[in-house]
Amino acid sequence: MILYLYAFGRARHPLPERAEAIDGGDTVLAVDCGDLAAFATPVDPVDFSQPVIDARSKDVEWLGGIGYRHQSVMAALMRGGTIIPLRAFTLFASEESVRRHVDAERAKLMKILDRLDGKQEWTLRIEFNPENWSEALVRRVSSLRDLHDEMSRATTGKAFLLGKKLDEEKKRASREAEEAVVGEIERAVLDKLACDTVAESRQQRSGAFPQINVLIERDEEARLEELRRDLESRYAADGVTVALTGPWPPYTFANA
Repeated sequence: MILYLYAFGRARHPLPERAEAIDGGDTVLAVDCGDLAAFATPVDPVDFSQPVIDARSKDVEWLGGIGYRHQSVMAALMRGGTIIPLRAFTLFASEESVRRHVDAERAKLMKILDRLDGKQEWTLRIEFNPENWSEALVRRVSSLRDLHDEMSRATTGKAFLLGKKLDEEKKRASREAEEAVVGEIERAVLDKLACDTVAESRQQRSGAFPQINVLIERDEEARLEELRRDLESRYAADGVTVALTGPWPPYTFANA
């Protein structure tokens, strides 16, 4: 058997009372590493060897099941206190190999746990309505505003050509304007909560909407939701909405 690891935590961190393990069973154990512990499930290498994982990398149903069970155990561990979450398919050959890894990284792991103590990760997802955002760009970007004003005074033929040019300029201006909105929202979060943040652009997220990951104290959820409502009101006319999701295992901040 090999070990599938979910997370690291402090010694005596409670194990989940009820959680479906990665292999569909119910075994989640703590590997004793002195003042630290690693939370794991013994799995058969026949099912979790690297060749098997590679071969099933496009099996959506299998991957979905792995993701669901991994997250389920993580959520159960989080209820017991602070953990350092690990990505899916973190595998070790034995308990001894886990202990050697922890010994080598002990100071770093303790520092991360201290940083994460009493905190949770939340995500502000910033969504742009294409039609409303296109109109907002003209108000936000002076060069587009000038072009729009020129088009409104031009003859029909010239206005048509200027309209084509305006559409092209909007595409070029949109990325910079989006980043400006994300920056404004991140500054608003920092001003209200003085917390750690990590912003991810649309480009970093392979075309998905940008988002801001925040690490806040457990009792600050209500203040973050209040800020979200304020931000949504502020940007409503621009077609920008702000969605709040979480709490998540603190992946974004576990290695910072």
